[in-house]
Amino acid sequence: MFVNKYITCLVFVFLWLFTPIAAQDFNYPEPLKVGVYDNPPKIFINKQGKADGIFVDLAKSIAKKEGLELEFVEGEWSDLLIMLQNGEIDVMPDMAFSNERDSLFNLSFPVLSSWIQVYTTDETVINRVTDLQDKTIGVLKASRQEEIMKTTVKLENGIDYGVITYNDYSSSVMALKSREIDAIVANRFFYFSELCDKDITATGVILEPSELYFGFNKAVDPRLIDIFNNNILELKNDPKSGYYRSLGKWFDKKEGALPKHIIWIMAATFSVLIILLVFVLMLRYQVKLKTKILTEKNGELLYAKQKAEESDKLKTVFLQNMSHEIRTPLNAILGFLDLLKDDELDIDSRNKYLDIVGRSGERLLNTINDIIEISKIESKQVHYQPATVNIHSLMEYFSAVFGQLAAQKGIKFKVTRQILEEQSLVESDKRLLEGVLANLLNNAIKFTNNGTIEFGNTIENGSLIFFVKDTGIGIPNDRIHAIFDRFVFADLKINRPYEGSGLGLSIVKAYVSLLDGKIRVDSEVGKGSTFFFSIPYKAKKI
Repeated sequence: MFVNKYITCLVFVFLWLFTPIAAQDFNYPEPLKVGVYDNPPKIFINKQGKADGIFVDLAKSIAKKEGLELEFVEGEWSDLLIMLQNGEIDVMPDMAFSNERDSLFNLSFPVLSSWIQVYTTDETVINRVTDLQDKTIGVLKASRQEEIMKTTVKLENGIDYGVITYNDYSSSVMALKSREIDAIVANRFFYFSELCDKDITATGVILEPSELYFGFNKAVDPRLIDIFNNNILELKNDPKSGYYRSLGKWFDKKEGALPKHIIWIMAATFSVLIILLVFVLMLRYQVKLKTKILTEKNGELLYAKQKAEESDKLKTVFLQNMSHEIRTPLNAILGFLDLLKDDELDIDSRNKYLDIVGRSGERLLNTINDIIEISKIESKQVHYQPATVNIHSLMEYFSAVFGQLAAQKGIKFKVTRQILEEQSLVESDKRLLEGVLANLLNNAIKFTNNGTIEFGNTIENGSLIFFVKDTGIGIPNDRIHAIFDRFVFADLKINRPYEGSGLGLSIVKAYVSLLDGKIRVDSEVGKGSTFFFSIPYKAKKI
């Protein structure tokens, strides 16, 4: 698509190198009319009512050097294109290449590299192109974005969505914030404009990388285009030129920058506070000299206040992390303990209630242990501690413990593959390795109601690979990526039929990472899952 354009650029470079005098001798007889529309920071009308932006900076720089007079003509993009085609203006900045435009206009050398990007709000989740399905998209009227969103993107991705055109970006932003549309499709420079504020989010959906040019009316003297091309090359080849100073100015997006008057107020307030602080320190010094006892008491009160605030903060953090998995077993324990106070309760009911209290206590303890462990992982308190580990002994232990738990549910449990006896001594962290295996086996038993659980290991390409295979409920394909996140289940309804904090696989992933290993899962809904994790095989001599 761009081959002809690049060949044209090479021809222009050749002409620039070998015929510089012709361009320098050229005098444009009248003001050069340059179109300006709303697309900050590339080109726009600023608050002072003047043309501004990257393309305007570049045009002014060229005009100043070449002695050209510029006249900026404001309008909407679609109207300006018609004006350029009719010769009412001479130059239209910020023009992306298309076959149609290449036939209607003459394009300069590339000025900027760009791409098209999807922008939305926090209320709408768009992570991939297919998330645009059934959405309403806003685009600039008669823009390249409108062209590809109405045809190319729909055809290439097999999706359907609505497209609404706007005369300027300001109108599309208002529509997005008022929820008339779900997303805006704009160029990458939109992110650096004032329109892209804290309420608008740039997604990772990138479409059609392209180059941006100055577009010229076909009737414009070719020597004028040569002048622009010569200057574009010269400015882009000089790292200290006005071209790069302009990019630095407009791409320096200062999030949340304070107005100058606010900064002055803050500075004045800070100065007053400093004066007051000095005054207070002097008073405190005088008080200290007059009454040492009062100062000591004030110190004790201040310390007590700090301890009380620290205690409140810890209490708040703790309460914020409490969840369904803590309240539910706790309510069960309290409820059944209350029932156990009944003196007329029969032995069977009493034993049943005691069993429920015991299992609820276990559930509560497991949840608390998981929260503590994930907190230790987050605070970098869990470290890899290498030691000699006997893999055969480890497998026998887990086979015995979890084989019994599986038998209680009527599930077959078997070890299908194992490394040789002489290969079983390795260097690793036993606690972390046990934590990974325990969590995976526990999940396999929890989510399998009938069938078989297989457990084994092997050595491949210098790695010790463990696997846990079950015939349980399985994991949907669109949920596999999320199961290693905290408090997340494969099934969004899983908190009803199955217990658990949702932290187990998050801990597994962290442990495997500390072991310098990798973990993956193969699963099919209704047929079961197989978890594989590998760690470096570091053999120890028996």
